[in-house]
Amino acid sequence: MVIAYEPVWAIGTGQSFKRTERHDVVGKIIRPALSALFGGETAQAIRVLYGGSVTASNAAEFSVSRD
Repeated sequence: MVIAYEPVWAIGTGQSFKRTERHDVVGKIIRPALSALFGGETAQAIRVLYGGSVTASNAAEFSVSRD
């Protein structure tokens, strides 16, 4: 399973979360929800992809994070 997310305000705006903001969303909202549904070990194994305004110039920043 792969979870992809993008905040509503980022759609079509060219703006994106900073790394710390992405980390907070994944760590405080998405992973706990996945843990409640599937258990902690499975929740940690699920890849979470951020898709908001990724461009050729910022793609590397998004690909190195394993939040």
